[in-house]
Amino acid sequence: MFQNNLYKLLIIFLYVSNFMLDFSTAEDKEKLLIITVATEKTEGYERFYRSTKIYNLDVKVLGMNQTWEGGDVRLYSGGGHKVNLLKEELEKYKSNSDLIVMFTDSYDVIITAGVQEILKKFYKFNAKVLFSAEGFCWPDESLAEKYPKVESGKRYLNSGDCSEFSYTGFMGYAPQLYEIVTSSEIKNIDDDQLFYTKIYLNEELRKQWSIKLDHKAEIFQNLNGAVGDVELRFRETDSYIRNLAYDTTPIVIHGNGASKIALNSLGNYLAKSWTLKKGCLSCNENKKKLGKMKVQNVPSVIVAIFIEHPTPFLQEFFENILLFTYPKEKMDLFIHNNVEYHVNDVDQFIADHKHKYKSITYLKVDDGYQEWHARNLGLEECLKIDCDYYFSMDSDAQITNPKTLQLLIEQNRLVISPLLIRPNKMWSNFWGALSSNGFYARSHDYIDIVKGTRK
Repeated sequence: MFQNNLYKLLIIFLYVSNFMLDFSTAEDKEKLLIITVATEKTEGYERFYRSTKIYNLDVKVLGMNQTWEGGDVRLYSGGGHKVNLLKEELEKYKSNSDLIVMFTDSYDVIITAGVQEILKKFYKFNAKVLFSAEGFCWPDESLAEKYPKVESGKRYLNSGDCSEFSYTGFMGYAPQLYEIVTSSEIKNIDDDQLFYTKIYLNEELRKQWSIKLDHKAEIFQNLNGAVGDVELRFRETDSYIRNLAYDTTPIVIHGNGASKIALNSLGNYLAKSWTLKKGCLSCNENKKKLGKMKVQNVPSVIVAIFIEHPTPFLQEFFENILLFTYPKEKMDLFIHNNVEYHVNDVDQFIADHKHKYKSITYLKVDDGYQEWHARNLGLEECLKIDCDYYFSMDSDAQITNPKTLQLLIEQNRLVISPLLIRPNKMWSNFWGALSSNGFYARSHDYIDIVKGTRK
């Protein structure tokens, strides 16, 4: 696998999301603290953190830039390190009976409301501690029958999933939460889900700390096994999730287990990223401008060109590349030609223009490289010269806007692409969704995106 931060591959990734107003007061904010665990700033973490800032929520991040000691929970149960980190933090608030603490994942969670709405829903439960719920009894299925019966809703305390730092979402008053996490010792490599499950299943402790489950996703929506329960809905100025199974509007959306792809899709709209009225708001966030940069400071780019089958208008394709407004002295070309018919076209282009570019690497037909090998070599070349961006182009993709490369880089995304379509056809250069076996599936927004009615 390629190392992070060594290159940025420019392929499709459309950002779109939600819009809600937050009228939280200073007094409200003093009553709610969100705590999470994250050891590094992944894209999932950045998405979560953005949502908390959108709704003006106070967040405390534990473990950042520290070594994770909770085991590889992708392979086996673990995660006790999270409990111990929380125990240490709650020591500060153990006497604050007015403070409500929400403890949630950061890598696969999006929050969609502010303090007032969160507290309003929590108070309705008349509980001191509230855990999220799901339809699976994990990590120990043998405990299923020990759970209290429920007439409606998910029965089991949410167990997170098998990916690192995906754990139970819960909230409650600081003193009660402190008593829970200090009620017994837990090793860093022990299972945190089992730790909380055993406490909940103990009727005496459940009553002592007034613990309840969010059976109907009033606050916490765990998507694993429940993607079909939810629907993305739109108001004029916001987007939100509706749980159709229980007629609720959850506000902490958790992509646990196999539901992370679904969360990515929903995340395109939630947390004020996209609205019917203004379109993609998040697209204008964190952009960088190249226009006033000195040429020596402009990011370096490998433009990788793949001619894998006979291509009409290949000369026009090369002319469009020449018209790129991006400084050519900051561009390295990597060309793989696998078509004998186009040898003269490629040779002529290189002979006429090689002096304009920083370098040109040319894999000829006679070199015998298969397509997969050539594409891998292109990425390896980017790593070798420590390029900032890698822009992959197939010869049958005509890019007619000379500012395309500059506009893509200015979006400041790790993965991005121009949207390519065929006029009057439901075809594009991206898959809206993936099926369970990893192949193409049509997403709910695919047609609107291809038609250009959703931007």
